Amino acid sequence: MLAVEALEVLSRKLGVAIGAMGLHAGEFGKPELVEKPVREAERIFQGYSKATPSGEDAYDAARAFLRGKELDPWQREFVASALATPIREQNGRMVLGARRFPALLAEYEKEAKRGDLWRLTWYGLLYSYFQFDPVISKDEVTHNGWEALRSFLEQSWPLIDRQAGEALVPEWVKVLRKESSVLTRTPVERYTAAYLRGDTAAVEQLSADLGIPSSSWFWHALVLGVVKRASEIKDDARFRQQIPLLLRLIESKPAFRDDALEAILIRYEASKEAPQDERLRDYVCQPSVWKNPKNRDEGLAPAWNRVPDEVWRMVLSWVNEQNLKDFFDILAARNNADEGRLAFWSSYLKQITWTRLIFGAETMMLRHRNPEVRALIAREEGAYAQLTAKREVDAFMMQIGSYVIVEFSKKPNACYVYNVGSLPFGRYDKYYHGGTSDLSTGFHQSCPARIVHTPGWQKRADMELRDLGIRPDNPSAHRELSTGATQPASISKRWSGAPANHRDGIQQGPDLAVLRALLKRFGGASIDDRRKSETSGGRLWVEDPMQRMLLARELKAMGFKWANSRQAWYFPES
Repeated sequence: MLAVEALEVLSRKLGVAIGAMGLHAGEFGKPELVEKPVREAERIFQGYSKATPSGEDAYDAARAFLRGKELDPWQREFVASALATPIREQNGRMVLGARRFPALLAEYEKEAKRGDLWRLTWYGLLYSYFQFDPVISKDEVTHNGWEALRSFLEQSWPLIDRQAGEALVPEWVKVLRKESSVLTRTPVERYTAAYLRGDTAAVEQLSADLGIPSSSWFWHALVLGVVKRASEIKDDARFRQQIPLLLRLIESKPAFRDDALEAILIRYEASKEAPQDERLRDYVCQPSVWKNPKNRDEGLAPAWNRVPDEVWRMVLSWVNEQNLKDFFDILAARNNADEGRLAFWSSYLKQITWTRLIFGAETMMLRHRNPEVRALIAREEGAYAQLTAKREVDAFMMQIGSYVIVEFSKKPNACYVYNVGSLPFGRYDKYYHGGTSDLSTGFHQSCPARIVHTPGWQKRADMELRDLGIRPDNPSAHRELSTGATQPASISKRWSGAPANHRDGIQQGPDLAVLRALLKRFGGASIDDRRKSETSGGRLWVEDPMQRMLLARELKAMGFKWANSRQAWYFPES
């Protein structure tokens, strides 16, 4: 009897215990009754594992630190997650850029080595690492602080990883065990190929797992990495197909825009026979981006100094070509004054090295209601000039060789050709009268050529320009040079490697006979050999007043370099 009573007592107690555990609804011993509480416990654990101090507490700690106050132990833990937070009361300064930040980081390092650094504090530092926005803070000191934080995280991660062990660990620990490259100097390299293909799943998952904000440096670096990877594509056509995607990415994440554009433009210029890319031209030439390349030498578009001269000249030729078309298609066409002038000057297009649009008052007013004119003036921001006397007339300047040619959009204005070295007006003036006091001086005074647009003018103009050494572009010249159809082997191929003339390992320069043969085909170009002279650095120079692109390609293939200061080609010394 006592045994039965004892069994009943034990049964009641077991029932109470099971009820207290929340298992009274099912049968004892079934695993599914335990799994749900375990999952809930894991969810709570993962939430706490990514918890950071309240934004207010972290902000207060960062503000106190920047004000020079000593932080108490709790504040030192709080501030870890606000290192990259701009502090309003400190004009947007960040702890990363503070003079005392290296000492604070050294304290975290000591704790990590002792095994005393809290895992949540380390996660706060990781949060600050990804929070850094390079668009907001561009000063070098702050960036150096961020780089020091990256280095600390990379070096201390193995310690944190070992401390976490193999038991239940936070999700971010699991992610970092697979993706620790995000803490290295090449944090985005492994993701760029997929991103370039449009496969963003891996990166988006990484972002979600590590809590990477949309303004983080990570996205800007990823875009730059994608651009650089695209620039490594060997197939020119495939590379050019990527440009619309690359420009969209740069526009969305512009922190490293200039580095990205530099890589794209250099790669584009290296393409063989690459046609003009209007989308790339219009983007890079925006006033808010690199501005008009025509303004580089005036110091108004310094970004163009980032790229080699041949890249700058490529885009400049794109702009000049567009200016020529815009002038006759939009401006002269309004007055029915084209009369074949676009077709005529287009035959000299490859020789045009500089252009400038000059707008009359009527065109300036028209921009308020004509989108086409408004877009044209916007493209020329910082480069155009205005006419003060002739309200309904626009003008167009272009340089071909050593001559500046001035065309007008409306009759009875003639076209005037002036010597670059003796212009009767300022080349970069902001305002022109437009009459005989400046642009039309050639009406009363002698000038190299004056073209009147009466019937048969094209033939007369062609003869006058030929007398000045200006001839139309040769449409077949490039085919001859590229295929070698008229020569046993093209000059480019003969000079594709190091020059043949060497003595004791010293580069002696090109074969003058070959060089003279080349220049003979390009009338007006000349050799200035000063290698035996003590002046001008003793170099071999080639001068081409018409600055022809076809000749430029051959000279570059022979090893010549362009000197912007002298506007001529030189053979570099070893």
